[in-house]
Amino acid sequence: MARSSLIEFQGRLAERLQGAQQNRSESRWLAVIAGSHHLLLPLGQSGEISSWETPTALPHAQPWFSGLLNLRGVLCGVVDLAAFLGESDARDPQARGGGHSRLVQFSSRLELNCALLVDQLAGLRTPSQLTPDPGGAAAAPPWLGPPLRDAAGQSWRELNLELLSQDPRFLQVV
Repeated sequence: MARSSLIEFQGRLAERLQGAQQNRSESRWLAVIAGSHHLLLPLGQSGEISSWETPTALPHAQPWFSGLLNLRGVLCGVVDLAAFLGESDARDPQARGGGHSRLVQFSSRLELNCALLVDQLAGLRTPSQLTPDPGGAAAAPPWLGPPLRDAAGQSWRELNLELLSQDPRFLQVV
């Protein structure tokens, strides 16, 4: 993707996010890709999106905990979402995401200074764009919703950030 079209895409996405948060749109989720996982982050639970920056690593931290980073004056823990979900690809996150890696912060109302590293933003999704996927995996943690399928046949799962922020494994970074 050319740099100008990436900038245009990010501008359109920012406008749609702002409209969705102000209830001018029916969009309900921010679609992201983390490793091989296609996930839907609820807009009401998602915060600011930032470009990838290398965080300061913590000694003895979990392999999926990338470290700490100052994002606009807020010290945030950075979680490599693909690694947290069980993928062990140790490549540099920026290389893994093809230069499109982003940090998605949790909403301030969740009271958890955390950002999720995702490999790529995939736009916004609405409930009308998805249908239940009966062939999807059944067993999942409580913060991962049932499989949904889009018109292109891609399977997605909602990642409930509020429930994730209360999960003991997610909170145990060291």
